[in-house]
Amino acid sequence: MGLRPALIVPTHRADDARSWALERGLLDTSFHPLSLDGEVAWPLTDAIQCDIGRIEKMEFQPRMAIDPHTRLQQALPNMKTPRRWEILDDLVLLPQDALLDGDESTWIAVAQALHCQRVARQAEIESGPKRRSQVEMLLGNYGWVNHLENGVRYLFDVTKVMFSSGNITERRRMGNTDSAGDIVVDMFAGIGYYSIPLLVNAGVSYVHACEMNPDSIEGLTKGLSANKVAERCRILRGDNQDTAPLLKGVADRVLLGLLPSSKEAWPLAVECLKIEGGVIHVHMNATEESLEDGTFVSTTVEEFETLGCKVEVLHLEDVKSYSPHIRHVVLDLKVTKL
Repeated sequence: MGLRPALIVPTHRADDARSWALERGLLDTSFHPLSLDGEVAWPLTDAIQCDIGRIEKMEFQPRMAIDPHTRLQQALPNMKTPRRWEILDDLVLLPQDALLDGDESTWIAVAQALHCQRVARQAEIESGPKRRSQVEMLLGNYGWVNHLENGVRYLFDVTKVMFSSGNITERRRMGNTDSAGDIVVDMFAGIGYYSIPLLVNAGVSYVHACEMNPDSIEGLTKGLSANKVAERCRILRGDNQDTAPLLKGVADRVLLGLLPSSKEAWPLAVECLKIEGGVIHVHMNATEESLEDGTFVSTTVEEFETLGCKVEVLHLEDVKSYSPHIRHVVLDLKVTKL
């Protein structure tokens, strides 16, 4: 087995030390922690200086590698277990059709099998412009999570705000854009799905975030603070039909992250661009047929041209399936005002 670096702390600080090591990517989860006399030793991937405990070399017992699906089936041998779920912080979010006849003992078993503390189940997203989540808590009495993804922290209440793990590639892509120094207008900011990666990873200089849902605004505010970028973002509360006109001519880049269609905001997005124009990221649902024959792109370009613009297609990103034969896509357009 060999000796490995160990973070040793008093037993009452074991959870704090585990969180500290996990957040920094230092916790070696392939080994079991050690229970010592009044202390706990957590296995680390690397020895670093810290003030939360002492570092020593110790010998750890390796964990047996059992995949989570097998663990869940073993925990619930008489039930049909789901094939997928989402892990958000210490909460497991089940699909809306999963374990419908479960009880408290079921949820405890799920949490133990998937190494989580809380369990919730998806529900239909509320219809209407605020697109509120209606997730049901099954184990635990609060829905707030602190979710780390691509070096970005998202804070939100799963029972009130939607979060699609399937959009992870687009959130990563925004963080990788060549946009350092840009001023951004996010017309449908939510909890900062795309704004915060731009601020944290892409280095944009400033974001004007338009949002009307109070629950999303609370998550956005907490997320900006947690990522230490609050001073570079202004939140405009209310309908963007009212707030976006205040941003005329300020943006190098505009985000239109609304599904199934952001079309109603296209004229406002153009108005927000600087006089020389800029880039607009258009989120839409498109049929597979319109993507294959090119009509989605050509029709979208034509619509923007009718707004008095010269339009160049930079990129079409296929994010994920939205429903049968419908794709969530993002069309990046370079827009020049005429």
